[in-house]
Amino acid sequence: MLLKEVMDRAAPTKKPHEVFDLIGGTSTGGLIAIMLGRLQMSVQECLDTYDSVMKDVFGSGWLHTHIGKPLDYLTKGEFYSAGQLEKVIKKLLDKKLPVGQNAENALLLDEGSSCKIFLMATREESANNRGPVFLRSYTNDLDPPDADLASIKLWQAARATSAAPGYFKPMDIGRVTLVDGGLLANNPLGWLWIEILSLYGPTRETDCFLSIGTGMGANVAVARPGLDFKNAMESFAEIATNTENTNILFRALVDAFAPHAQTKKYFRLNVSKELPEPADSKGILDWLTQSKAIKGVLNNFEDPGSLDDVDAIPRLKGWTTEWIKAQQDIINSCSEALSRHL
Repeated sequence: MLLKEVMDRAAPTKKPHEVFDLIGGTSTGGLIAIMLGRLQMSVQECLDTYDSVMKDVFGSGWLHTHIGKPLDYLTKGEFYSAGQLEKVIKKLLDKKLPVGQNAENALLLDEGSSCKIFLMATREESANNRGPVFLRSYTNDLDPPDADLASIKLWQAARATSAAPGYFKPMDIGRVTLVDGGLLANNPLGWLWIEILSLYGPTRETDCFLSIGTGMGANVAVARPGLDFKNAMESFAEIATNTENTNILFRALVDAFAPHAQTKKYFRLNVSKELPEPADSKGILDWLTQSKAIKGVLNNFEDPGSLDDVDAIPRLKGWTTEWIKAQQDIINSCSEALSRHL
């Protein structure tokens, strides 16, 4: 929805693959990169497809969330069916690939395309001392792929970038086992800049870096491991997949050093719904909240729901519509930067 708003203003007659030179994504962001860049879909096509794909893969409803999902994890070791995900991906590819290509054999590699895409994944056996794995639709001579990944199929790449631990089983490709890239590159902005430097050189002028988030999460405290081990693990997982850290680190660097220097070219669009500060009250509950605020707790955000919660999508769409209305300045500025040389 955020991308559509920008595209409708910057290039209403074009598709993203005709505007962007490079699109990178992790997990569902990787799927979107495939749809927009490799399959050359319009934003509206991507929106319609995404809604359908998410329902087919994740399911919805109380019974699924509270019974089906935990039962699948206990009996199969995954909250969702990797087989179903593969089936949905292949169905999508068969529908959208050009005539003569099919989902089973189509490669991620597509050297003839003017729009390059990459997906991020993580090697299962060495996530603590290696960088993320790039799955590219192009060749980067400075970072050649592992031999097992050189001829990776398009559906395998989509499946690998989505293999979040616990949610889907890891993806085996030859001797390599991959899981979701979110553990190392949940926000791939920095890695995208590295790709630009290695592909085009340090003097490559770029009009627009557009980073799109999946919603600002509610505050998560660093848990103190104890009897509530589950809560501690969830806390560490949320912190490990922090995306705002990358945004804060790179937003000034990109604008200052990516040619054109000192020109605004980086834009982060990420929906947030800030909760109001606690009001003064004599009630004991409000008093406790105020006590926390006095200790320095930051203003919090309303939880947009977990990324596998299909039932939360309508609410998040509503928030996005509100956010767009309130953020006209940044959207207009982003659209102007993107259309500078179109």
